Amino acid sequence: MASREAYAKLVGKNKTWYIEKPRFILGRKAKKPPKLQPNEQYVWISEEKNISRMHTYVTWDPSKKGWILKCKGKNGLLVNGQTVTPATEEMLVPDRAQLRIGDVTLYFLLPKKA
Repeated sequence: MASREAYAKLVGKNKTWYIEKPRFILGRKAKKPPKLQPNEQYVWISEEKNISRMHTYVTWDPSKKGWILKCKGKNGLLVNGQTVTPATEEMLVPDRAQLRIGDVTLYFLLPKKA
């Protein structure tokens, strides 16, 4: 199987998403897709109403050489068991982090270094 070039990937119970842009948004499926900037990717993870359409933003920060997460959804999320809400400051997302939004659990995986 050929490898796929991506910044990172999210692995869920029944699906894998490849992150191909330096900013991605996690949210629930919307009837009308959100308007995105050219550097953004939308990842819909569920159709459940307890997940906002634009629940969490994750952005590559070259100065920190890492991915920065900001929660926008009122119900928050868990990152490695730590509660993150819109009031929480932005945080660095480590490789292999477990993200739990509503009933959806994802693992954030970075490519292996050469």
